[in-house]
Amino acid sequence: MAKRWEEQLDTAKSYLNKAVKKMKKFMDRKWHPTDYRVGDMVMVKFNPRQFKALWGMHQNLIRKYEGPFKIVAKAGKISYKLDMPSYLKIYHVFHASMLKPYHEDKDDPSRGQSSRAPMTITASHDREIEA
Repeated sequence: MAKRWEEQLDTAKSYLNKAVKKMKKFMDRKWHPTDYRVGDMVMVKFNPRQFKALWGMHQNLIRKYEGPFKIVAKAGKISYKLDMPSYLKIYHVFHASMLKPYHEDKDDPSRGQSSRAPMTITASHDREIEA
């Protein structure tokens, strides 16, 4: 009986190892190194719940990445300190998984900047004052 149990255990382990190898193969296909240097421009993935102005907005209408922002320093093994504008009251150190390399639009060489407008978050009381 113990021998049969050990055979079943070995069979289960071999199937699990096969599944792990298959999952690793598919994950490694999308993997890319996160080598950012000081001075690189990156896009940042913000959490919309961090900004009260975006709470009432539907999640599909919010941009996934904002920026570009310049890397000022390396804060840890895979964390980077960014040069953030002062109106974004958010901590300026981000993990590399929240960053994406920025590539300037090459469609129109006459434009020096990207066609995207910079992100501006205003509180609801600011809108009332303007009105």
